[in-house]
Amino acid sequence: MSDTSTVIPLITPAYTLTGPASLSVGSKAIFRVTPTAGTILSAPLVITPACTLAGAFTPTTVTLPVGSTSTVTFTFTPTEAGSGTLSTTNSASLTDPIALSVFSIALSNIFTTYTLTGTTSLTAGVASTYTITPGAGSPASQAITITPLCSLAGIFSPAVVSLPAGSTSAVTLTFTPTASGVGTLSTSSNGALTDPGDLFITVSSTQTPFTKYSLSGPQALTVGSAATYTVTPGSGTANTAGITIVPSCTLAGTFFPQTNTIPAGSTAPLTFTFTPSVAGTGSFTVTNSAALSNPPAFTVTAMAFSTAYTLTVDSSAFLFSPGNWTGDGGREGSLWRSTWNPGAWFQVSWLASATPTATLHLGPENTGAYITYFLNGAATRDIAAKTDLTLSNILPGQINRLEAFLTRTPNADRWNRGGNCLTISGMTIDPASSAASIVATRLWGKLVGDDTTEGVSADDGSDNMLSSYAYFLLRGMEAAGYRTCVSACTGSGYITAGDSTQDVPAFYSVTGSANGLGGEYSDKKSRWNLIDSGISALDSDGRLSAYGDIGTPPSWIAFNLLSRDALAYANQSDAQAAMTQSLAAHRTAAPDAWLFAIMPFGFHYATTYSATWPQIFTNAITNYRLANPDDDRVVVVDAGTSLAVLLESNRDWYTTTDGSQLLETGQAIFASVVSSAMLSSMTIHNERTYTYY
Repeated sequence: MSDTSTVIPLITPAYTLTGPASLSVGSKAIFRVTPTAGTILSAPLVITPACTLAGAFTPTTVTLPVGSTSTVTFTFTPTEAGSGTLSTTNSASLTDPIALSVFSIALSNIFTTYTLTGTTSLTAGVASTYTITPGAGSPASQAITITPLCSLAGIFSPAVVSLPAGSTSAVTLTFTPTASGVGTLSTSSNGALTDPGDLFITVSSTQTPFTKYSLSGPQALTVGSAATYTVTPGSGTANTAGITIVPSCTLAGTFFPQTNTIPAGSTAPLTFTFTPSVAGTGSFTVTNSAALSNPPAFTVTAMAFSTAYTLTVDSSAFLFSPGNWTGDGGREGSLWRSTWNPGAWFQVSWLASATPTATLHLGPENTGAYITYFLNGAATRDIAAKTDLTLSNILPGQINRLEAFLTRTPNADRWNRGGNCLTISGMTIDPASSAASIVATRLWGKLVGDDTTEGVSADDGSDNMLSSYAYFLLRGMEAAGYRTCVSACTGSGYITAGDSTQDVPAFYSVTGSANGLGGEYSDKKSRWNLIDSGISALDSDGRLSAYGDIGTPPSWIAFNLLSRDALAYANQSDAQAAMTQSLAAHRTAAPDAWLFAIMPFGFHYATTYSATWPQIFTNAITNYRLANPDDDRVVVVDAGTSLAVLLESNRDWYTTTDGSQLLETGQAIFASVVSSAMLSSMTIHNERTYTYY
């Protein structure tokens, strides 16, 4: 058959062949076949490529359609390196284009993936090995860092692994879980490679089955009301057999259910209820069907009250700071207790029911007194004491302890149970709660002072006894085994009346002395032996007493007075005589007590006080010691010049702007000096003066 598909000369190729000359082993290269200009195809033209290099064509043939002038393509993927030619032939025996010269090179094919293999069932505390294997391809020219990760707690060793440069060898690591659970274990190459999928792992515990269990629930019950108790397995894995728990109580009542079972394979808590049928006290216990250790028995009390009732201030549930409080029966009574002393405190302890309520009755109405209270150690600050206080965050079924402090009150209308005192009239609790008991017998001491002791301006310019050295000392003495009475009055000195209205008597009034000796003592104008107007601080034997009972004198008494006498320009001779005679009076009223005379912190700072006042202080101590040479329990606590200058030179930090009052930071420094001297004295008897320079 003659060729009628073209009118161009036969020496001209019917189509062109184009494509790259440089090829890569394993990589596809595209080649193009295009009809030559002027060529008219009257029938399809099938073109078959061929190459002298080994490789694969896709497709193996291509076709130029009838009348087409468009390009068709095919690919060639060489499988060997070298030089050769790539040519084509056609189905119509037309002139083929000249073969193309090509060469193929083998490029490096670096691996881009890796695998992570290892166990998916682990044991806590036991190391398991994992393998990281590079994927297909040639080694990398640089080391690649792999970081292992796990959603469960544990330790990898090493913490990171490295695939070395020039290597496709596998590397290993270990993972030691520290807790049981279900999680994932994965690796990260930080984008250098394609990371494999996470491994889902399960870690079992190495603990032995639990051998103990606990019992919890309320101890204060109400007759006819169900109380819920919880049994909780102890540490360890579940037991392989069920364990029956049997509750019992010596108090009549009903358990539901009568027995309970911790299922095999479980460590979950279980609950039951007990409904007492009679009022009274009983022992509550649980036993078990296995060899577990039973929790200790505890006492429950069932009460038949149907309405809330009030814990009176004379019940064993209440404890008041010694030497601070008066009552509706002098220093006693069941209706109320009252104090005017910032730093005075009281405590209440009670066994709360499963659904407890408690309301503290405070007053008097419109008092300017404020309290801060600690319920089970947690503080609620600056509460106005003029009305009832309903407590929150009571611990159900447990003994609760409330401790409250009178932190501040206006320095007027306080004496003689004035309108700004603090009064406690008991605490009302729900019918299922009951009173606990606070042991009142304990050693105690008394701190006498003025503005500084009361915490005037101590709380960043505001009055707050809890920011004063007195509170810090109180807590320190508490740790040492002493309860503390704080008896302080703003503006008061030995011979200077206190409060802004000066209606609080001076501490120890002496007039008409000469050279610090003699003079006339006025009991009517003194308060050293009073708690409040008309209420004696002495027992029937003339001794200072914690609550009025015979034989309860203080173990120590500290005096931080005289600075207000100095600021009031009081008669120096009378002030000296009063200080000396006050020590003598207290020795009679507390024969075995330690007496601590505290030098006011500012006396060594001449710009605030006259230089004669430190000498007045010293003379008073000297005169007492001369008259009582065998009394080795009188101790001087003197902060010294250096500390006084430190405090007074850092105003608005340690002291107020005028230098007259200590701020909380200065109070803390002063407290460390006072408490150190006092506690050291009471354990080491051979020192009577502590001066800090």
